[in-house]
Amino acid sequence: MVKIAFNTLAGVQKEEAQQDVEALVSRTLRAQILTGKSTIYRGEMCFFDSEDPVNSFREGEPYFLPVTEEADIRENDNIAIIDVPVPSFSDSDPAAIIHDFEKGMTAYLDMLLGNCYLMPLNTSIVMPPKNLVELFSKLASGKYLPHTYVVHEDLVAVEEIRDVSNLGTFIYQLCNNRKSFRLRRRDLLLGFNKRAIDKCWKIRQFPNEFIVQTKICQE
Repeated sequence: MVKIAFNTLAGVQKEEAQQDVEALVSRTLRAQILTGKSTIYRGEMCFFDSEDPVNSFREGEPYFLPVTEEADIRENDNIAIIDVPVPSFSDSDPAAIIHDFEKGMTAYLDMLLGNCYLMPLNTSIVMPPKNLVELFSKLASGKYLPHTYVVHEDLVAVEEIRDVSNLGTFIYQLCNNRKSFRLRRRDLLLGFNKRAIDKCWKIRQFPNEFIVQTKICQE
């Protein structure tokens, strides 16, 4: 029998800020971006935490941790807007995420930090909007088993972006008047000093039939 993990101390601490974070999500996504009529898709996938296998078993059985998200998927605009709420069972941050296939960009708004992080859209792990609609339909119908694996991204904030006006309407509305930073893959940074990193955090989402854990580090 598969067990789902119970609440942890980290989860309880984050739940204390849940109402404020959800209000912020409402303002940023629904008031600024989700204009007009749109369909909001909801889904959940579960994963086994291979980074912490010792604490991922209880009585010899695996604990699968849930990742829940809502998505406004606009096929005509070729864009997916994802809302990752405060997680109850893991050490990741709530976030608003935009995958813009027209601009070829992904934007992460970390809801606890209030900062935007931008990088080229990775089409090898992010499904096109049409395929995402099909995925959420399968999750809603119960035809897809939502126990899956994790793909890891290791990113570093390398420079501040002071003007986001050329990144498209949706990313502009999400990131305007916020501190915004360009992301680079850690393994592509030559001569990168790992000891220079002060802060790291994680955002989990499922833009495909698997979960993507994005680790962002910043000096």
